Formats: sequence, structure tokens, C-alpha cells
Amino acid sequence: MSERPDHTSARTRTGATRTFATRTEVADAPRGRRVGVRLRVGRVAGAVGARAGALWAAVRGVVTPAGWVMAVWAVAGIALGLSWGWGEALVGGLVGAILLVVAVPFLLGEARYRVEFSLERDAVVAGDEAQGEIAVLNVGRRAALPGRVELPIGEALVDFQVPLLRAGAEHRERVVIPPRRRGIVEVGPAASTRSDPLRLLRRRLAWDDVRLLYVHPRTVAVPSTSLGWVRDLEGQAVRILTSEDISFHAVREYQRGDAQRHIHWKSTAKTGTLMVRQFEETRRSLLTLVLDLDPRSYATEEEFEMAVSTMASLGTRAIRDGREVNAVASGEVPEFARASVRSLRSLRVGSPRAMLDDLTGVELSYAAMDLPTVTRMVAETGGGTSLAILITGSALPWERLRTAALRFPQDVSVGAVVSDPASEPTMRALGGVEMVSLGVLDDLRQLLMRGVARR
Repeated sequence: MSERPDHTSARTRTGATRTFATRTEVADAPRGRRVGVRLRVGRVAGAVGARAGALWAAVRGVVTPAGWVMAVWAVAGIALGLSWGWGEALVGGLVGAILLVVAVPFLLGEARYRVEFSLERDAVVAGDEAQGEIAVLNVGRRAALPGRVELPIGEALVDFQVPLLRAGAEHRERVVIPPRRRGIVEVGPAASTRSDPLRLLRRRLAWDDVRLLYVHPRTVAVPSTSLGWVRDLEGQAVRILTSEDISFHAVREYQRGDAQRHIHWKSTAKTGTLMVRQFEETRRSLLTLVLDLDPRSYATEEEFEMAVSTMASLGTRAIRDGREVNAVASGEVPEFARASVRSLRSLRVGSPRAMLDDLTGVELSYAAMDLPTVTRMVAETGGGTSLAILITGSALPWERLRTAALRFPQDVSVGAVVSDPASEPTMRALGGVEMVSLGVLDDLRQLLMRGVARR
């Protein structure tokens, strides 16, 4: 048996080199030599393959589609001219090869551009356009040849021509980002490209600066009077009796441990028995918004976008009113783990902007928990909720919606907003749940104002 340490070097992030020792044991020496040769050959082949792949990637990044056509034309023309004596093909191939050679000097030299990109606003509403500006500065000591600057915007690409720039000169270009749907859009990194006049070859230099554009959901102004459901912003009496609070309920007989200051002397004088005051527990209003992310609850994509806008409208109104808000959405759990794992996604409610940023990135997912499971988690972990609003789509059966509402304790008021463009806007009570059905987003304001007027 032979033992041979195999020392492998690896470079760390700081630039220092660390050596890892691998211990290899081989029972047969001749076989071990053969194995060692194969290992060395494999390492060499892997290194050659990696370098060949890097070289091929570099070539693909330099040669444009027109350049590949010209290269094929040159090779084919020269081959046909030399083998078949076809003079015209030989001349055409030579011309193609010369054009490729002449294109190389246009790529040489250091990049003298510095590209800076800025957005006027890093957040817009869905359906609105965004604007930005690109500044190209020649930081070299000599004039910079004309080129192009490319700016990726999500999956799209915007490019414009940069003229000849003298040393220290700057060129600015306005960029208009067309209206987009709700979502987070990566803008950048900007890249300058240098090419020959025929655009056979090109050289691309990308910067690392990437900006995020938040396309927020649309919102509507809703009434601030407790959103049409609960009138008291500071606190409400619930159906829980206690001996210490401020909302008087009734009197009862004195029991051991009751505070003497709560003795009701008039009732005591009438009955001849010590009687004490009993109160309803008063708690500060906590609004809990629950967004359903299960695609089976929505008939169309339009319904889901309306649901997101509804949550954004209610949540931002409550935050501006100074209310305590808890905003949650369905968490994602793989199908095989549903029996033992549950997930809940909490949204930031520190400011309207924070909540809108979080809602910008929510999407439907078949791995999302269903609404009854989400409300059960909220009821178990979100104590103190006085009003819960469930936001879902028209495809969720009424029985499932009612099951989700019943997960909350009896002292919690539950409302539901259902996105249903095919129905008439209505606000009605069904099974103890105040349900609002929206045909369009603007119906939310009208229905809640009508609910406030009824109270």
C-alpha cells in the first residue's frame, strides 16, 4: 500500500494562498501509477477545457452576428477559390478576411468612458412612465471615438449613440422607461460598446451600478373614519368581561380578590349584598390585513392585481391615520411538506413606502398556503387583533372564505374584500362577515364611504 499526499492550492478572498492536503491510498503500486497518470491527464484536460471555454466566451462577446457571417464568408470563399480555382470566391473571401482584420484596431486602446446613470424617482405607480438620465464622460487625455451605450431595463434594452468626445467632454441623454406592470425592475448595469463602422466586431465594458425601480400597485383614497368598519381609532370594547377597565358593563356579587374601589354602594344598599362593577375589556384597535396569494382563489390576473391594490389602499390609509397595522400574506411551502410545515409572510408597515415596496414584489404561487391556513396562523400568533380584513378573489368558494373568517376569535370583527370584475359592487353581511365585492378598484372608496354613512 502506498500513500501519497496531494497538495492543492486555493486562493482566498483576501488574496492569500491556502494549501489543502488530500491523502490518497492505493493498494497496488503499478495501478497507482496508472491512476496518477489518468488523474494528471484529467486535470490538464479540465484546465485546457476551462481555458478554451473562456476563450470561446470572449470570442462570442467580441464577434457580432454580422462578423460571424463575414468570417464564414471569408473561410468559404478562400477554400473554394484555392480548391476549385474559383477566382471570384477567392477575391470575396480575401475581402472578408481583410475587413475583419481592419476592424480589430477599432477595438484597441483603453476605455475612456465613465458612464453614470440616475433615476428621477426610484418608485412609480403601475401604468406611469419613469424617467432617468445617462451621463457619459470622457475621462481620458485624448478624444474618445464614437460609440454606443446600452442600458438594460428588465428584459428590455435601451441603447443610444455617443458622439466623438474630446478630453473631459460629457454627453447626456434622457431615458424614458415606458409604463410597466407592478413589479421590481432592475435598471442597469450600463455598458459602453465600441465597434467598427461595419459592426463586425465590438468591445463591451459594463459598469456595476444597478438601480431598482419599484413599480407600486395602484391605490385609491379610502375614508379615514376607521375604514368603514370600526369607528374608534384608539380602542374598542370587546365581548370579554373583566374586573379592571373603563367600559362599564354591569354589576355582580362581590368575590374574594375583587378590588374594594369597584364596589357599587347603591346596588349593595338595595340588595344587602356586596356588589362590584364589571367591565368590558377595552383594547387598542389592531387592524390585520391578510392577502391571499393562492392562484386557485383568482379567476384572472386582473383580479389579483385588484386585490394587491386593495391591500395597498387599506394599509397605507391605516398607516397614515396612525393605526396599528399588521399586514401578512400567504407564505410558500412545498406540497410534500404541507402536512408539517406552515408559512406566513409579514409585510413591513413602518411607513406607507415600506408597505408599498413589499407589495410590489408579491406574486401568486401554487406553493402558497391557502387562506384558511393563513388565518389560523394569524389567529394563533397575532393576538390583539380587533379587526381582520381578508383580501381574495372571486374563485375562492364562499365556504372556504367563511372557514377562514371563523379561524379568528369571536371578539374579532372580520371583513372580506373580494375582487370580482364580473359582479356588481356590493357591501353586505354574510354569516357574520362584512363582505365587500369590487367590480373595479374605485368601487372600494365608494362602498366604504357608504358603510361609514350607514353607521
